[in-house]
Amino acid sequence: MILAGRILLECGAEASRVEDTMNRIASSYGYHDTQGYALNIFINFSLSPDHDTRMVKIKKNDTNLRNVYLVNEISRQISKRQLTYEKAYQMLKRIDQQSERHKLWHKMLFAGMISMGFLYLQDASWIDLFPAVLAGGLGYFVTEWMKEKHLTLFIPDLLGAIVIGIVAILLNRWLGNPNLGATITAAVMPIVPGVLITTAIQDLFERHMLMFTAKFLEAIVTSFGIGAGITTAFILL
Repeated sequence: MILAGRILLECGAEASRVEDTMNRIASSYGYHDTQGYALNIFINFSLSPDHDTRMVKIKKNDTNLRNVYLVNEISRQISKRQLTYEKAYQMLKRIDQQSERHKLWHKMLFAGMISMGFLYLQDASWIDLFPAVLAGGLGYFVTEWMKEKHLTLFIPDLLGAIVIGIVAILLNRWLGNPNLGATITAAVMPIVPGVLITTAIQDLFERHMLMFTAKFLEAIVTSFGIGAGITTAFILL
């Protein structure tokens, strides 16, 4: 139960989903009086008031919706009595231990495509395409690469935004295109904490006030880092 909850929480799931999944798995194995609470830094869970309480620390907070889907699918199979405890545990261990499916440079290409999509939503011209895609891809690459170094919360986003601002400004000047705002807006979208904000609001609706506060403050700090990075790029150039 705790392993499934930890994977969900580390991959960006909201607290209500984490707690509900752990309770459903425990109920499927005959434990109907579970007690648990999930926060962004730990999970506290007990099978019943008579059992010892287990606590596990959350070591990372990332976004991996594929793993969220896989854990939910295992949870559904357990609820339908289609998986034994041993088989479910082994499947969860494989999900927990598997390496990233995509290399960083693959993600960089996907980030460029995301920037291209947001550029289209702003009704920009074709001349904006190259600066937005290049700035978005390079900015995302720098942000994710710096996150692997386990730096302070907003530093990777700050550095990634600086790269986005510098690339976008220089390319727009070179191409003589005045639509700089649309280029920068599209380029920063891959590093904007959208999933974090969405799950924070979901936690608010579920009355998980501590989880909402922690996630919302993290989103604010990250957004501040992005804004400060773009401002720094303008000051430098």
